[in-house]
Amino acid sequence: MSTEPTIILYDIPSASTYQPWNPNTWKARTVLNYKRISYKTVWLSYPDIEPTLKKLGASPKTIDPEGYPHYMLPAVLDISGRSPVLVTDSLNIAEYLDAKYPDRPVFPREGRALQYAFEETFNRIVGPHFWKMMLPLAWGVLDERSRGHVHEKRERWHKSKASLGQWRPEASISGKEWESLKGGFDQLAAFLNKNGPDMLYVAGGSEPTRADMIIVSYLASIVVAAPEMWSREVRHWSGGRWERLWRVSESWRVVH
Repeated sequence: MSTEPTIILYDIPSASTYQPWNPNTWKARTVLNYKRISYKTVWLSYPDIEPTLKKLGASPKTIDPEGYPHYMLPAVLDISGRSPVLVTDSLNIAEYLDAKYPDRPVFPREGRALQYAFEETFNRIVGPHFWKMMLPLAWGVLDERSRGHVHEKRERWHKSKASLGQWRPEASISGKEWESLKGGFDQLAAFLNKNGPDMLYVAGGSEPTRADMIIVSYLASIVVAAPEMWSREVRHWSGGRWERLWRVSESWRVVH
């Protein structure tokens, strides 16, 4: 007799299928999969995120200068105990899961600080280039309810700011923007190559860590939002390093 999973992952669906696309929710999913934790996914379009998280007792991720709260995914609900435990933010989720389910840790006992430093470094050298091209691509990934909600929210938050235009469906990604993203990934690869030519994982050695799952999460976002670009260009970047990582991460990318 099968038992119902006691971990619920809240994620954002793409337009055509229940396929994750957001790198931040992928960060939580890859950890769950790598640690072989049984879980189920509850899909939330953007209009449903705030009321659902409020009902579960979550606090907003941020509050903008005009006082508007921002509720964001991922979130994990653990219903295994007497009282449900809600954890938000991918880093908090990884820490919680490693503490409760210590098998197959994503934070190594030695070199733990590297994991935190890596995410900061990744966000600095890859993040800005990634989000610059992902914002227009996201329009084609979002379902209809999410599109209308995001447009309304950004119009209210940003009013006349030009950033609203980034979400227009006709927005295109220039070759220059892809080259900028490639430069960020190549810079990252140059750091990782210091581990040696046969070392694929960030921390070296034979076992992946959360740092590798961060990279895979962004690659997964590109694969969903820009599959042709992935096949034609991205997988070949940095001497094929990212395609090799993609191949070994197949079991981390299962969707339950």
